Amino acid sequence: MSIRYFIPDWDDRVDPGYDFRTDQHTPDRDPYRDDHYAHQIYSTPPYDGILLSRAVIDNAGKKFSALVDLGSVHTYLRFPKPHKILGDCGAFSYWEADIPPYTTRDMVDFYDRLDFDYGVSVDHLIFAHDDAERRRRQELTLSNAAEFLKEHNGECQFEPIGVAQGWNPESYRESIKKLIQMEYGYLALGGLVRSTTAQIIAILQEIKSELRSNTQLHLFGVNRPEHIETFANLRVTSFDSASRLRRAWMDGRRNYFLGNTAFSAIRVPDAHRLARQQETIDEAEAQRLERMALSALQAYGADKDATNLEEVLTVVLAYAELAGEVTERTRHDYRETLARRPWNYCDCSICKAVNVEVLIFRGNNRNRRRGFHNTWQLYRQLHGHTQEIPPPLNGAAAPEQHALGL
Repeated sequence: MSIRYFIPDWDDRVDPGYDFRTDQHTPDRDPYRDDHYAHQIYSTPPYDGILLSRAVIDNAGKKFSALVDLGSVHTYLRFPKPHKILGDCGAFSYWEADIPPYTTRDMVDFYDRLDFDYGVSVDHLIFAHDDAERRRRQELTLSNAAEFLKEHNGECQFEPIGVAQGWNPESYRESIKKLIQMEYGYLALGGLVRSTTAQIIAILQEIKSELRSNTQLHLFGVNRPEHIETFANLRVTSFDSASRLRRAWMDGRRNYFLGNTAFSAIRVPDAHRLARQQETIDEAEAQRLERMALSALQAYGADKDATNLEEVLTVVLAYAELAGEVTERTRHDYRETLARRPWNYCDCSICKAVNVEVLIFRGNNRNRRRGFHNTWQLYRQLHGHTQEIPPPLNGAAAPEQHALGL
């Protein structure tokens, strides 16, 4: 049984005409109108669907009104049917509140009016240690699920998904059993983002006997590609996660993935911004070193037979020294990235189009493209494709691999 992958939407878009040589956007560009999502860059989307949370919409100002004006999440996200869009409340945004900010009737109307394919019942995360509070949140989530089906009544265009919340395998099984009794065909496990793989597997093993032969099961915020076969055998049919995407710019070292092998992106921050952040830095000198670093990297990337690795590394590290970002680990990571040239081993359209730029840690248009590449790599991995990995440096250990984790 294949597992479908949903990517959470966080307005991850890039300027398709961005000029990397001059660091200039497309003239007269409107970010929403003109920028592209990953599914507009790749000929085939690198995911099976998109997860759009109500809380994300509500906190994005004009985004909600723009979505309502268009009348369809498919139009808004430029993700036409038959591609699927899953909606939920975004429970992490209100987990500290006593009750969710949304009513069941409100969410049913939201999903139905805006053309969602799947809609998730109103849930409340259980991070409390007090048993009475755990029970209250579990019962609230189950009560909302029952009301959700009643309001849906088989008349809405979206498929309802009932959420199970718990704090151990037994409590999740209790929730799943009650949702099955309500006649839900699609279930989801929430609140697992902080759980270990072993804990998740224990929960899946506990609930497996309660699932019917045609039950679908979604994992919220859980991404473990190295355990995907185990999850499938335990009846998981879909999951969502943006971790590979966001590691492109949020992880300190693991920014660019080939399979499960990770490489560090090379940081070349904007000199003007750097000088504003650190008053001791001379902006003219910073701009000079910045230009040298970018030019050296771009020339090195363009020449597949380049042998001037140490020269390029020296220039890159000179600018990094000015920014105060150089450690022995930095020197090692940058040398490995430049020597092994991972961008030459990826067949995705982004790496083919922008070359070494995808490995430069600098601004949205490079960083998010790297995130799109990571997502494309993950999707291929989920579908059983293997990735050629560049050989390790002479005398070095085997390539460092990283389990994806959360």
